[in-house]
Amino acid sequence: MAPINLVQCASCSHIFNRTFDECRAGYEEEYENSQMFSGEFQNYATALAETLIDKYQVRQKYIVEIGGGRGDFLRLMCDLGDNFGTNICPSYRHALGDDIPANIRFVTDYYSEKYAREPAHIIICRHVLEHVRDPRRFVEMVHKALEAREDLFAYFEVPNGTFILREQICWEFIYQHFSYFTKKSLVTLFNRGGFKIRDVQERFAKQSISIEACAAPNDVAKENSTAIEDENTEALCRAIGPAFEACCMKWSSYLECQRVNGGRVVLWGAGAKAVTFLNIIDPNRSVISHIVDVNPRKTGRFVAGSGQEIIQPRALCELRPAAVILMNPIYRAEIGSALNELGVETELLVA
Repeated sequence: MAPINLVQCASCSHIFNRTFDECRAGYEEEYENSQMFSGEFQNYATALAETLIDKYQVRQKYIVEIGGGRGDFLRLMCDLGDNFGTNICPSYRHALGDDIPANIRFVTDYYSEKYAREPAHIIICRHVLEHVRDPRRFVEMVHKALEAREDLFAYFEVPNGTFILREQICWEFIYQHFSYFTKKSLVTLFNRGGFKIRDVQERFAKQSISIEACAAPNDVAKENSTAIEDENTEALCRAIGPAFEACCMKWSSYLECQRVNGGRVVLWGAGAKAVTFLNIIDPNRSVISHIVDVNPRKTGRFVAGSGQEIIQPRALCELRPAAVILMNPIYRAEIGSALNELGVETELLVA
């Protein structure tokens, strides 16, 4: 366990964990976080890839993705646009049976200045920046790769900090995330990093924020973040502490009732939010016996700390849980359909 001490910048509304220690949050070869086995997420990723390809004319061009894991999104970009890609990511590992296309190269490393001259028409970095201890330095490093190129663009995507606070999604606060960006703080960061902002959007049912940018000419004013108006982030921050305590009490009470009544409960979705939930609410596996994930590469592994085994959905046919708790409501329809196909009648709850 490690401490999380969130603070907010009154100027740009950026939220970060000031007790963050990068040494505690490694992303080497055992890190596995692909969501592409979900149909819902596949549809989102495919639509996003098509949008970027059309918008920036990324056809038969070079793409660099920073922190792309096993390259799922890069493969989409290359397949749909007949492109060439390089994935620079410390957690990539070649698995037996992996089909690596001739037009994609994998570099198992952290992105650094030595990759600034890597051939590229667009640089993509999705759900990486929130993990970086010094996001300003990281963005400036990427800017060096763009500064001499008018035809080179950057696409970044991060979790939406305002959405997390507004919806009081307590399990989104995980140690591996140093930053929780709002639109304003993200734009401020890229302005100060030397970028010209082309577009900022909320995506994936407002759960993420994307920013598209290019290198700003010297005569372009960098500070335009005042045009972005956030919700009252300060008030949202003040409210999250009491909300977190109430959420913990609610789920602890629910699980105690299930324990008394002999009810079996499982979670669905073995991501970071589930690890936080389980280690706070049921660290001893007293009620929640297993966690389901559609990613077969996670099957047979165990949740860090609390130790629940990760299983495939078909295992529920034997377990027959009284309730399934899903970690993200965006997958409710997909999970409900999967349970129906399995013939598993159970209560479906959202954490």
